[in-house]
Order: sequence, then C-alpha cells, then structure tokens
Amino acid sequence: MHPRIEINHEICDKEGLCVRVCIEDIFEQKERSTVPAIVHPEACFFCGQCLAICPTDAISHSGFEISNVIPITPEMKIESDRLLGFLRTRRSIREYHPKRRVRKETIEKLLDAARYAPTGSNAQSLEHIVITDRAMMDKLAALSVDIFREKILHFQDENALSNLDPRLARRIESDIPFYKSVVSEYEAGKDPFFYQAPVLIITHADLTITSCPTEDATLASYQMMLMAQSLGLGTCYVGNLYEFGNESPEIREMLEIPVENDILISFILGYPAVRFRKLVDRHEPKVQWLEKAYVA
Repeated sequence: MHPRIEINHEICDKEGLCVRVCIEDIFEQKERSTVPAIVHPEACFFCGQCLAICPTDAISHSGFEISNVIPITPEMKIESDRLLGFLRTRRSIREYHPKRRVRKETIEKLLDAARYAPTGSNAQSLEHIVITDRAMMDKLAALSVDIFREKILHFQDENALSNLDPRLARRIESDIPFYKSVVSEYEAGKDPFFYQAPVLIITHADLTITSCPTEDATLASYQMMLMAQSLGLGTCYVGNLYEFGNESPEIREMLEIPVENDILISFILGYPAVRFRKLVDRHEPKVQWLEKAYVA
C-alpha cells in the first residue's frame, strides 16, 4: 500500500532536508528555497527519515501516528563514558532467582525496545515468541538433547566428516566434546540449555523479506538485553536452540514456526540469583587501519 505523504507549504522552511536524507528519491527540489515536490511516494519503505529530519513538522505521512513523532531532547542522550560503563556491566547470567517471576509488562518493555532496532531495508519482519511455561522449556530441552545425541552418533563415523567442507568438518569435530558435555549435564539432572530461567524469548523471521535477517535478529535481541539490564534483569544467549531448532520438525511444530520462517536467535532472562560487583577487562580490539588512498 502506497502511503499518503503531504507537505504543508505554509510552514515548510524550504531547506530540502527531506530530499537529502531520503535514499529512495521520494522528494525532489529542483530549485533551492522552494517547497520540495513528492514525486515517488510508491517507493517509500516507511523508514521515517523525512519526519525525523523536518524542523518545522511540515510533513505528514499516513504510515506514522503523529502523536508518536516526538522531539529528541537532551535528556535522551547518554554521556559516552556512562554508556560504556553500562555496556560493560552486562554479563551472561546462568543462575536465576527461583521465586521472582518477570511481569508481562516488563517483558513488553523489552519487546518495545526490539522494534526500534535497525532492520535491513526497514523490513521490520521479525517475530518473537515469549515462553514462560517451564514444562514447555523442559520439553524443548529434551528435544534439543536428542539432536545433540544424534549429532554425536552421526559424526563419530569418520566418513560423515570426510564428505564435508574441511572447515566445517574441523568445526564439528571440535564441537563434539561440547555436545557430549551438554548431554552429560542433562543426564545428570541439570538444565544446560535454559538454566532454569523463567523466560525464554525466541526470534524468527521469513528469510526472504530482508537481506540480513540474522543481523536484524541479533540487533533486536541485544537491544532487548540492554533494556533488560536497565530493568535489573539478567540474560544469556541460547545458541543451541537457534542453531539446531530449525532442523527439528518437533521443535518447529511446538513453537508454531511458519514454514517460510527460520529461528534466528534466542535468549533467556530473569532476575539474577547472583550480583556481579566489578567490571573486568577484555582483549584489546584487533584493528587494521587503512588510512592511505588505495592505488591500483
């Protein structure tokens, strides 16, 4: 559906900022200090750049509720050192308070944060599943450990690895001890998948709608994690589920994943049973600076 985009000629400042930021050339300004014309509204993919840049609120767009187009204020900005400190406080949590449940309203704040993460071509195609049922998580863990057992049995055969790309074969070979340790923990009565967390969030999407669905899901999930951190919650990625969940018809059916969609990312959350008191260091970044002009 094509949006209805209009410019109020009486209040437009005629600077043409909307022309400069619109990558689809929806606006055109043939002469300086004139009101831009709207020439290609059908190309709009609802990014909102024109509304966000207009200093006089001269643009109206049928795809956006005007009450949600609000000014950016100084209070919204975070000083860089404070932001870095906050980012460093996030840690993967694998032990959760057994009696503190996470309210639905709190989870909704996380989902709200996710929708403001960037997506390829502004596709906004991500879908989320929120699981708070412990029995369902236990069933997912049981199905997941079955996949691990199958992997162990399959790749114990040297012929299975010899038929693969050498890099993939090396990775799988190095992963087998991990698979075995997970199975061992599970059989010992532990929960090596979800760590008895009260909430599991799974993100899935149609891979054909955007050019970078995995990146979209990663960015959205991390914004949820940072919001969770600000609310006193802990989080941890569950790589095993989104790595193997798509292979399992049982898991896909249980989660009601559409045929055209794939699980892209998942993480657990809850109130931490432990409190970390210090920031710790990480390796220095490995960076290659290319500062001179390239000469063929």
